[in-house]
Amino acid sequence: MSSFAIIRHAKIKHGRHLVSAGLHLVRGVNTPNADKKAPPVEILVGSEKPWRDVDNVLKELGITKIRKGGNVALEIITAASPEWWEEQGWVRGEEPNGSTALVIEAWVQQNMASVRRRFDENLIASVVLHLDEATPHMHFLVVCAQERVDGREKGEDAGKLAWRLSAEKFLPGPSAMKAIVTDYAKSMARFGLVRGEDRPTGTVDHKPLKEWQAEQAELSRTLKEANMKQDDVLKAAEAEAERIRRAAVDYAAGVKAGVDREAEEATRLAGIREEMLRRKEDASSAALADITTREVMVTVKEGEVEAERKAVGVLRTKLERMIDMVDTLMGKVRGFADLYAKAPTTKVRQALGSKGPAAARIASSEEAKELGAIKLFLGGRGTGR
Repeated sequence: MSSFAIIRHAKIKHGRHLVSAGLHLVRGVNTPNADKKAPPVEILVGSEKPWRDVDNVLKELGITKIRKGGNVALEIITAASPEWWEEQGWVRGEEPNGSTALVIEAWVQQNMASVRRRFDENLIASVVLHLDEATPHMHFLVVCAQERVDGREKGEDAGKLAWRLSAEKFLPGPSAMKAIVTDYAKSMARFGLVRGEDRPTGTVDHKPLKEWQAEQAELSRTLKEANMKQDDVLKAAEAEAERIRRAAVDYAAGVKAGVDREAEEATRLAGIREEMLRRKEDASSAALADITTREVMVTVKEGEVEAERKAVGVLRTKLERMIDMVDTLMGKVRGFADLYAKAPTTKVRQALGSKGPAAARIASSEEAKELGAIKLFLGGRGTGR
């Protein structure tokens, strides 16, 4: 499946539109589809107030005449397919590191170079990198001005070369825009990204911003609920595993104590039997009667030991059942870990969040190993003692 290089353009008007766009770039307003736990916005060019950065560039260019609601900048958004970012090891909400961080840095530098080839350096007012949404992406605010002679000027300014605002010069007709997209895709080919197919003009149905944000907010709420439910399951699993582990350890201690008592009693009875046999050889009839009585006592005691052995067997059966319960519960916990490791889509990973690793941690914990050791101990001893 192909992974695509993505680039979009939008005109930014002076005034509220410019301020609103700038606030979105630096997260100065609530952004429903942004993960608050993710790494913060990285400002690569400009300041924390992009609208002022644009005004400063306009002043430096000597542009003072701005018609009300006139376009003063272009917002350029660059991104790549979510599947490609997953292949690079990107996980939403986590700080990128290792090879993933290196890929992001190289991708950012290539995007910077691509935009600088199109525009004069002094026109680029603001550049930010977002790592708090579904995939990493960049926002550029470029002042849409050209240095040219304006034939409408009269008097001293007539015929002079000066910077003039003209968004249409940077966003020409469909054919020229397709060429811009093609050129951008070529610049990103080193990452294995390709250009998407063209759609017939006028067939793309864009949703209104408020509707799109509402959908994103609903998706975020759904994912949050899924995470909370998974949280509850994992907490319950951890608590139940701990309870069963404690019970299993207690039963194991009881079994060991019973085995120890059984061994001590067997040793004592063997000593008594040997003593009786020795005395039988040289005892008088009276002594023989006494020995017979002691034999009866030994026989009774042996019966008691056998009864205790059966009781220990019952405890062992209960313990084995508890261990089977632990295996079943740990199977469910491992299922969470496997689901996270083999997640086919980004949405499944988003739903699982960081709980997949938590399940893996439970499955590989010392307590889990201890329960396995207890089961191995019981299996090695057999049922007949």
